[in-house]
Amino acid sequence: MRSIFLADAHLRHPQDTNYQSLLDFLNQQKDLDALFLLGDIFEFWLGYKHVVFSAYLPLLNKLAQLSNNGTKLFFVEGNHDFNLGPYFTDTLKCKVIPEQQQLDWDGKKITISHGDLLNPDQNYHRLRSFWRSWPIKILAQIIHPDLAWSFAMWLCNKSAKNKPENCHHDPTQLLTPYAASSNSDIVICGHFHYPVDTNEDGTRIIALGDWIDQYSYAEMIDGKIELKNWEQCGETV
Repeated sequence: MRSIFLADAHLRHPQDTNYQSLLDFLNQQKDLDALFLLGDIFEFWLGYKHVVFSAYLPLLNKLAQLSNNGTKLFFVEGNHDFNLGPYFTDTLKCKVIPEQQQLDWDGKKITISHGDLLNPDQNYHRLRSFWRSWPIKILAQIIHPDLAWSFAMWLCNKSAKNKPENCHHDPTQLLTPYAASSNSDIVICGHFHYPVDTNEDGTRIIALGDWIDQYSYAEMIDGKIELKNWEQCGETV
């Protein structure tokens, strides 16, 4: 059995380097039993009932191809892509996980999450709950998708400008107690944009890094998992 885990591509436009690289990477995946997307694959996603954002059609078409070829799709919602909607569940036959979940997979107990739930800032958790609340879900169905996209891009640009340089820190101290309480063989998350591969008291802990300039991912083959970088991105990193 062979599975791929990746997170934090923050895709915007199909012509962007990391977007093209992700498509190239997925095009090369053969005999893939499962693809686990652990959040923030999109810079912004909000699931409408009948439409999708056109910028994401190349990736969505590739995911549809993988699904039709027998690859199981899992998507853990992130803090940039949530309320994924019927396109993922109905069209792509994707298992959507709103927060976190433990799975029995390939002979291992694996806990998968985006990772943002480990943020100790209570204000963040309040904001996270607000964006996922029913009033926002209802409002989202009323607002035109073009307006939602424009507002989200403005908000993301503003947030990026306010982030300090070198804002990505080693999350091991946050992940260690989380892994200890998980009762899992392996804990895998994204969010931190900082790759980690370590063992704590018999639990393997993997933070995936990102697919922006690290092009890191995890590959699991017959119960053995390894954190990797896609070498063919070396010319663009």
